[in-house]
Amino acid sequence: MKRMGQLYCIIFILVISACKRDTLSLNVKDHFFLENDGAVMPVFVNGNTKSKVFLVYLHGGPGSTSLEAYQNESSPFTKLQSDYAVVNWEQRCSGASQGNCSNLTLSQYVDDLEKVITLLKSRYAADISIFLLGHSWGGSLGIKYLTTNNNQTTIKGWIEVGGGHNVPRIVSLEREMVNEVGNRQISQGTNVNEWQTNITKANSLDLQVEDDLFEMNRIAVNCEQLMQKLDSVNKKIGNSFLYDYFFSPIDFQASNINNNQTFDALKSELAELNVSNYITQITIPTLLIWGKYDFRVPPKFAQEELLAYGSVKKELVIFDRSAHFVQWNEPELFYQKVKTFIDQNK
Repeated sequence: MKRMGQLYCIIFILVISACKRDTLSLNVKDHFFLENDGAVMPVFVNGNTKSKVFLVYLHGGPGSTSLEAYQNESSPFTKLQSDYAVVNWEQRCSGASQGNCSNLTLSQYVDDLEKVITLLKSRYAADISIFLLGHSWGGSLGIKYLTTNNNQTTIKGWIEVGGGHNVPRIVSLEREMVNEVGNRQISQGTNVNEWQTNITKANSLDLQVEDDLFEMNRIAVNCEQLMQKLDSVNKKIGNSFLYDYFFSPIDFQASNINNNQTFDALKSELAELNVSNYITQITIPTLLIWGKYDFRVPPKFAQEELLAYGSVKKELVIFDRSAHFVQWNEPELFYQKVKTFIDQNK
């Protein structure tokens, strides 16, 4: 019995030691969950937590995933892990998250993000420097978060990438860009039938009608694919299917289900989504990164929004060989711009 008691004591000490492991290190691979209001959301932290600089990636969608090209050696986020900690958070009803997908609102996502930030500070250190990077829908989420309560005081810098935060204005610009670029391509004799089909369809839509509004977005996707076909846009990086299936935390079945459910639940709110009026309140350093051939959120929109941001320190960078997914079309340039921004403001 004495020997058994000693064994239990040793096991207990080992468990306690494991729980007290140092979370600040040069090469952390951490994984935990945030539970909030009926949702269980995975959080992955990789990289140099010892730097005390954390880059939180707000993925698009809503309903998409933060794990695309996860740990691909060419990914800008993988490269950034040498210098900082990169946080991949699977948002509510997105990617590998679980839980109830009813009654979704942008405010609910903001509440979730507030708790992600609190959790990071509690798990690592209260004095960590946090940067937010929001892509597409993540742009709306980041802006709403930064202008809620005193959240802006907890963030060192804001990076918006192809941010879709004013849908009524964006769809109007989508149609304008389809006409402008499409007619130019037709005049050059390039893919004439395909461009003419997209132009005719775009001009036939009533952008006040919800279904037509989302059809405009699908046309924008078609146009981006045409520009890639012309070799004006680089192909997206990614991991092989086998890598994603066996070695990454991507859950394909959950992602597909969540993507469909989330879009259906938020469709009406997305059709009217507009947080442009909030950006005058954002005063922290701001970097906008856009693709020249982003038909889904045209660069003209970024130029308009840059002027409205309240930040004294703000910049817009347009990548010449990118569409909506700048981070995957030109990953090396994206890495350089993001790293420079963080180093200047951490």
